[in-house]
Amino acid sequence: MTTCLVTDSINLIPYQGENYFSNTIEANNQLIDKILLGICESNAQIARLFNYPELLVVDTTPKTSYTIIASALRAGINVLTPSLIHFSSEKIQELITIAQEIGVELGFLPKYSLGLPSTHSPIIIDSVRELINLASSENSLQQIATDLIFLLSPIKSELRKVRVYWLPLYSHPVTTLKLIVDFNDNSLITYQIKNKKETNMLKVALTTEEYDKTFNIFEAQIKPESTKKTVMQNVDYFINQRKMLYPAAMTLKSKQIIEIIVKKIYS
Repeated sequence: MTTCLVTDSINLIPYQGENYFSNTIEANNQLIDKILLGICESNAQIARLFNYPELLVVDTTPKTSYTIIASALRAGINVLTPSLIHFSSEKIQELITIAQEIGVELGFLPKYSLGLPSTHSPIIIDSVRELINLASSENSLQQIATDLIFLLSPIKSELRKVRVYWLPLYSHPVTTLKLIVDFNDNSLITYQIKNKKETNMLKVALTTEEYDKTFNIFEAQIKPESTKKTVMQNVDYFINQRKMLYPAAMTLKSKQIIEIIVKKIYS
């Protein structure tokens, strides 16, 4: 079962201080058909860095990544990519539809690996992240979307019903924005966003009355990992489970929530 890693080297953490994807974008765009067929020599050299010769590697730019991912899916290739978070929910839905029609898998490759416990009980995740100009920073909004993927992933119960609230509501610039996602199983995801001169921070909490344990997602044991380690963790999971560790549907849910936030901020 062929798997393709579609990367955007500009947004990836370099592996051991060196970016192995540099100077490949132009060549890959010229040889995309050969790469998707797995017969590009330069691609094979990159793939061997991950100790997985069957892995196709295509480095893209934000302008070309959607087309390349769609082409790979239509070619019957499973795709793992960090680029999903940069697409709109409509684009992600289009890719999910293509993958479902062809019968392949599409997954999100994060920059972080969270050491969260495997449990059927909701857990509390408490984090504080310093942000600059949250209301207008695209990178900050993408980071919230990425965080949401992590926060959604440990919840084992079916996401039967999702309700979103803003308490209180403020116009731009944001003073406080509180987002509550209700999963109808006594668990809540709450975003409290403060945008003031003296402090800009994002607080995320997944809370429940029945389970009392807190994890700081930025503690030492949960930190950014090298590109190689993150790739192998996700690829190995797919090989063994035949499903993505972070499926595209989870990214879609995250993106839908963040787009609602953006709409509220600028309305």
